[in-house]
Amino acid sequence: MRLITGDCLQVMPTLPANSVDSIITDLAAGIAAEHLVCADLLLAGYRAFLADQNCPYDVAVELDGHLIRIQVKGTRQPKKVPQRSRFQTAYQFHTRRAGKHGKRRYSDGEFDVLALVALDARLIAYLPFVGVRDDVFIRVPEAKYGGSKVGRQFADLTFQKAVSHHD
Repeated sequence: MRLITGDCLQVMPTLPANSVDSIITDLAAGIAAEHLVCADLLLAGYRAFLADQNCPYDVAVELDGHLIRIQVKGTRQPKKVPQRSRFQTAYQFHTRRAGKHGKRRYSDGEFDVLALVALDARLIAYLPFVGVRDDVFIRVPEAKYGGSKVGRQFADLTFQKAVSHHD
């Protein structure tokens, strides 16, 4: 099976008739991201579970008798992000918007941690929600960025660091 990433509404018209077996919808991509986060936390030894759809968060973790609420944001692939003189490739996450087409903004206190999932690479970054900007960019591992070490990296954004203020 061949996997095609991107927005299915844009990609489908460019494909030959009857050439697609299944489509990964935005809903399916979001569910996959939530399951990846839950699996990541369970395999790390945490007591994690998927939240019900009526909760303002997607995954919950019991940590030292406290419930840590996690909002999951996924992206299918990196994007070209304009910089001062050229484009850089990075994963982009819209972290303050909720609902269809981002019509609603998340309020402080709705959840504690953001889990940012790069679906193509199956990488997860965790950030405390307090003080996070509207858009978060995370560098593509192994990509060349002109020698600069500045910028967020998945390897540095662990769940342990994201919840360290709860200790």
